[in-house]
Amino acid sequence: MVVLGHILTAASAWEPDTLRALQVIIYSFHMPAFVFLAGITAKSDRLLPRTLFFLVLLATAMPMYYGWMSLLGLNPDFDFLVPYWLTWFLMSMVWWMLSVPFIERFPRAMLMISVAAGLVGGALPMADYELSISRTMVFWPFFVVGKVYGSRILHWAGSRSPRQIAGLVAAALTTTLVFYLYDVNKEWFYGSRNFDWFDVTVPEGLGMRAAVALGAGLSTVALLAATSQKKGYLATVGRHSLAVYLLHGFVVRLLELPMGEYLDQTPAPIIAVLCLALSAVTTWLFTLTPFNAAIRAYGEGLTQMLLAPALRLREKMRTPGVAQPQIEPGEENRSDDAPVAQSEARAKEYA
Repeated sequence: MVVLGHILTAASAWEPDTLRALQVIIYSFHMPAFVFLAGITAKSDRLLPRTLFFLVLLATAMPMYYGWMSLLGLNPDFDFLVPYWLTWFLMSMVWWMLSVPFIERFPRAMLMISVAAGLVGGALPMADYELSISRTMVFWPFFVVGKVYGSRILHWAGSRSPRQIAGLVAAALTTTLVFYLYDVNKEWFYGSRNFDWFDVTVPEGLGMRAAVALGAGLSTVALLAATSQKKGYLATVGRHSLAVYLLHGFVVRLLELPMGEYLDQTPAPIIAVLCLALSAVTTWLFTLTPFNAAIRAYGEGLTQMLLAPALRLREKMRTPGVAQPQIEPGEENRSDDAPVAQSEARAKEYA
């Protein structure tokens, strides 16, 4: 969905209406769903290396994308405080990961706080692209819901009957149809702008934020129910979703060069088919094991290098003669909560 949405945007820029309808369907829920699944797999143990891992990828991906854009002659505007394009997700993951200990300790309170931030945050003047503050607040409720209730939602969605699944899909499509017919500004789906940018009052902004969030939640549940029994290739895509997410942008930017020249007079249905084929090939390419393994090895290896001095200092500061608890190999990853572990595995497949 993410790959197809970006390729469609590069090809059509939300026009004509036929392609805009497809983009409304995708953008109205694809990132909330992605964030929801990220929340399911989030843990507070090893919080520092987990958080630093995303910072390492962010610090690496941004200059690589700027270099790629410059090489293509697209002249990107550099701003140190603004994560470039899709790298916003890495910045937001840092903020969300820092909130995980509080979510685990005060789940209901943090859910209410995140919902309030997602709705009211748009009234803040600083809520914009800088440090991905706006998107972090807008999509934070989906992360918290995934963390707190994700296991139960996955179980519920996976146990729906075909008739119930059809009802959920129909309801989700109805909400996106309303967004399409009323020509809702696509920036509402991006979650990157405050209310002043839209030139709306606070009550209007709150209502729009709530409508988009509810529509995204319904569509996410419908997607989980419709794909709950899908395995095989989709599971592989889910496990390698980080590589697909980070690397497909290089292909999208490369495609922008020939697309603008050759697609102006191409019928919308043909553009849709071409974009679908391109997204399928791009997704297949970056699900290959070497890409995911290389990103994981690089990110985790550099994270360990950065943490090594702190770990050595901690070892020196330990009181001599105090016996440290012995942990058997693999014991640190054990969990007596088998349903939670199963839900996390399913979330990785969906992602």
